[in-house]
Amino acid sequence: MVAGIVLFAFAMKGTLAHVGNELGTIQALALCGGPALYLLSFVALRFRVARTLGGGRLTAAVASALLIPVAVAVPAIASLALLAGVWAALHAYEIIWWRDARSQTRALRSAP
Repeated sequence: MVAGIVLFAFAMKGTLAHVGNELGTIQALALCGGPALYLLSFVALRFRVARTLGGGRLTAAVASALLIPVAVAVPAIASLALLAGVWAALHAYEIIWWRDARSQTRALRSAP
């Protein structure tokens, strides 16, 4: 997980410094591969602990990894926007998917 965060931070430095330029291969790999690595390690940890994979984070990890070739061909800001779209979709999915579980937890906490 930490390696994914570090890779993404490395890529963000270069991406924000040159938003109009295309990313190099290493920067594109770090920008999209870092979050993919983070999400894959989260899925692996969840599988190790709970023996379940879940669909949202695994799908987002694959989508992030599939953005690597695209990130090399488009401007850096577009790559970042596409990656942000993947993460926004992941969060929207989790908000919708876990709505009932959250409401049940809140109900249990507010019960006397």
